[in-house]
Amino acid sequence: MKFCVLALLSGLLAPASSICQSLYSDMTLPAAIVLTAGSDAVFVSDFNRDGLEDFYVNFTNQKNQLFKNNGDGTFTEIAQSAGVAVDSKSATAVWGDINNDGYPDLYVARQSLSDQLFLNNGDETFSNISLPAGIGQIGYPFAVNMADINNDGFLDIYIANFLTENVMYLNNGNSTFTDFTFQARASDKGKAMGTIFFDYDNDGDVDLYLVHDGNEPNLLYQNNGSGVFTEVGQAAGVNTQSFGMGVDAGDINNDGFLDLYITNLYKNFLLRNNGDGTFTDISASANVDDNGMGWGVTFLDYDNDGWLDIYAVNDYAFSPYPNVLYRNLGDQTFEKVEVLGSLSNKLQSYGTACFDYNLDGKPDLLVANRGTGESLQLFQNDAATGSWIGIKLLGIQSNRGAIGAKIKIEDEFDGVHVKELTAGHGWKSQNSGVLHIGLGQATTVKTITIFWPSGLVQSIDPLALNSFYTIEEGGVPQPGLAGGNSTAVKSTGSAQGFDFSLSPNPVPSNDAPVVIRLNLHEASPLRLEVFDQAGRLLFQEKFASWQAGKSVLTLSPTVFSEPGSAGSYCVRLTGPTTAVVKQLVLMPQK
Repeated sequence: MKFCVLALLSGLLAPASSICQSLYSDMTLPAAIVLTAGSDAVFVSDFNRDGLEDFYVNFTNQKNQLFKNNGDGTFTEIAQSAGVAVDSKSATAVWGDINNDGYPDLYVARQSLSDQLFLNNGDETFSNISLPAGIGQIGYPFAVNMADINNDGFLDIYIANFLTENVMYLNNGNSTFTDFTFQARASDKGKAMGTIFFDYDNDGDVDLYLVHDGNEPNLLYQNNGSGVFTEVGQAAGVNTQSFGMGVDAGDINNDGFLDLYITNLYKNFLLRNNGDGTFTDISASANVDDNGMGWGVTFLDYDNDGWLDIYAVNDYAFSPYPNVLYRNLGDQTFEKVEVLGSLSNKLQSYGTACFDYNLDGKPDLLVANRGTGESLQLFQNDAATGSWIGIKLLGIQSNRGAIGAKIKIEDEFDGVHVKELTAGHGWKSQNSGVLHIGLGQATTVKTITIFWPSGLVQSIDPLALNSFYTIEEGGVPQPGLAGGNSTAVKSTGSAQGFDFSLSPNPVPSNDAPVVIRLNLHEASPLRLEVFDQAGRLLFQEKFASWQAGKSVLTLSPTVFSEPGSAGSYCVRLTGPTTAVVKQLVLMPQK
């Protein structure tokens, strides 16, 4: 206690309990993580689909590393045998399932050399498919993200380059890509740093926020739904000018709209989403305008109290400010916690990512340090006490990894919690693919709603808390983390017991019939439903038994839409155990 008293007398203004309490333990050595100096960024993924999350580490001066989670609290480094030990020209990376086979693939961006795309072979090895995939970008990348910009069910790739043209690769659906930069209108030749795709306006498509260094205005690209963007940073109030570095998106006030935190040299920014397409800078009033040389940042609910906290890391050698964990007080203000703990270290910290490596329901942290003699650190959460739920999403009509999906949970106290799944955030880093939602003192939840990139809005019956679940698009939640290896296959449905197609699609007019062609493996009950984009059930028909084999069913749009209507709808066919979802588009009448 003498040390804590001296610390308070020396001018630290945090409460004594925050200073003395140890919230995280440094588990780097017990986890058998190889201590290699120069780590720059970390990227989390369950690359081998065993339900345990692994991570890839980027280095500034030597080969990258891949750490496999052994499930006993330790990790094994396997980059060389896996074929992803990329050399020191590596700049950043991102995980994403580009071919929807359930195995996350790996994109590695390199400085002044061709980027590399590694296809996951499903046996803990990867194949370099850069050339046949059409990946040839050469630049000075500081960020790379994956997102389905046109909601066609396949992940696209965006690379942010420093003082060279940024690149948008559109996924052709066959493990090849087309340069879509000009058509996407998201070009930029500025001092690009961190980027993130997130749905800031809640219209069902992903938008893009781009951070700039050198006092250049940051940019916000609004998606029109087809993968074409309009820059609206000034109108939205997010065109801050600073020496920006990293960025993350999260809902700090539980209003259902995602806010932004941007790290910076000098003061960081917290931009609150007003829900009307604009943002307000509340950095100072929220007490999160950290003054260090900021790099990595991640939102997380470290104590599971139902309010998102902020962890930001600094290069202490450049500007003498330690890493900082801000606890959300639930009133749009924050307090610094664990200011004397190992989490608030004074190293040259750059990338940071959040994941639950030991599956105890408490968000753990990775920090990449690149100073001389400094290495990656794994911090185990010892503090979380609130309720929680962990959900892994698997797309069927949406991209298999469900990147861009959102979960909205209303708890028993009417609190609303929204999380969106992204691929790439902060500074050259990537968080867990499992959506972790802290729920505080709640013992039950009222509603769980999933907003899939396909447009399906799926309501889930309340689940027991303090557990992990896997939910396939349109399907029933399954306990545990399946890792993506269940039998459903995107778009084919062949292993689900049935499949169907819609024709014509798009439908030229409201009065044109839609032919549903089915192929059932065996006779079974069947339910046909049509939903609008808000998830409202518009039409339903039940069949006690539908014959096996190929058959045809006719659906008239007039049963679920007004004459002359246009728009996008979700058609769902549900069998005894599984549902298959397809998007149906009604064209406006001329």
